[in-house]
Amino acid sequence: MSTPISSDRKKKHHLFGLNFKEHVRAFINSHHLINPNKTMVISVSGGVDSLALVDVISSLGVHFELLHFNHGTRPEENLLEEKNIRDLAHELGVKVNVFHFDISLEEKNFEKKARELRKNIYNQFIKNDYWVYTAHHIDDSFEWSLMQSFKQSGMSNLGVPVFNNGLVRPFMCVSKKQILRYARARQLHWTEDPSNLNEKFERNFMRIHLTAKILKRYPSTLAHYVSRNNQLALIQNIHRLNSESKSVVTQEISGGYLMVADDFKHHKNEIKELIYKLSNVDRGEINNELDKLIKAQTEIKNNPASFPFKGPMNFSGGVQLYLIKDHLFITNKKQAEFYQVLDFKLCSHLQSLTQIPERALILAFPKLLISFGKKLSKSSKYSHPLLPVTCEWLRNRGISYVFTPLMSIKDRQMLAKNAVILDSSVMGL
Repeated sequence: MSTPISSDRKKKHHLFGLNFKEHVRAFINSHHLINPNKTMVISVSGGVDSLALVDVISSLGVHFELLHFNHGTRPEENLLEEKNIRDLAHELGVKVNVFHFDISLEEKNFEKKARELRKNIYNQFIKNDYWVYTAHHIDDSFEWSLMQSFKQSGMSNLGVPVFNNGLVRPFMCVSKKQILRYARARQLHWTEDPSNLNEKFERNFMRIHLTAKILKRYPSTLAHYVSRNNQLALIQNIHRLNSESKSVVTQEISGGYLMVADDFKHHKNEIKELIYKLSNVDRGEINNELDKLIKAQTEIKNNPASFPFKGPMNFSGGVQLYLIKDHLFITNKKQAEFYQVLDFKLCSHLQSLTQIPERALILAFPKLLISFGKKLSKSSKYSHPLLPVTCEWLRNRGISYVFTPLMSIKDRQMLAKNAVILDSSVMGL
């Protein structure tokens, strides 16, 4: 008979799951790992790593597909794994792409052959405007680096890249231990491939006889590994953040686009394309309106005492823009109806709470942080036009709130540890 899990332990599991998800989401945003012009496809085996990745990505409100390889090495188990992935795709309402191979675990160079078969499929997807997402994590990178250090003497061994020509690895910010804890907190169901214990395969030999013992003896190994390799990548100018434009674009669950950039004048063409995507008329001349937007951002940056919001700024075709500091939200009137519903449901949800969380964060733009306990150091009394009802209710009751683009460093540190996330799924949207 299993021991019941205490309420305190359940709460810790829940908070860990939220913090894990927010950590990965922030990593994805900061490293520009979502491209609205590319279709996302997640390679999923049925193991804990890939299922955890699907669980995190599915919470971001973005469109994606699944990709599964049936290697044919264990026919009955492989078919069960394939069925589980098809069932998962059906449950999530997403497309699943399944490829069958016919290779044997006894074949010479099995690992290399399987890797090349998968790589060929990945390349086909990438050529067709996909980005392929895999669940490689920090432990995988460390093991690969360790193996290469025994095989070569080069100085370029910086591990598994976060992004490589359309191959994306969002879990390069978490360890295997953290993924397992997240999966248990989320009560995910995964399968274990028994071949992972076969020491004839190089990776398994490394994991069982070297990395497991190293990490047990030196618990800070992975943290030092990540820090050292990040510094080397920055010095060599091959870090992901060195090579990308200083703008991040994500698509919110409403369908609108959120761009974060220090200076929008460097991203006029990107903004144009996003506006055209949401416009209900043919492309027109919008340079004058964009110049006004850029001027508004400059005024906000140069004058901290100025009103930090602009919007709605109306563009042709029903497109509306909202600006908060370095955050630009692009939507249209139809999608704006989502926020009218969200505003009333969020306010109603807050009023109905019997156990008030100390701090809560609504993920949809304009990313509202609410503190029911301690007053936020930069508490806002501004009402945002997308959430007027909620803002008025909070203000009338003296509840401290702020929009995350305006937060202080102190409040950001607090948010990373203590916030309960109220995403739209909580309110049935």
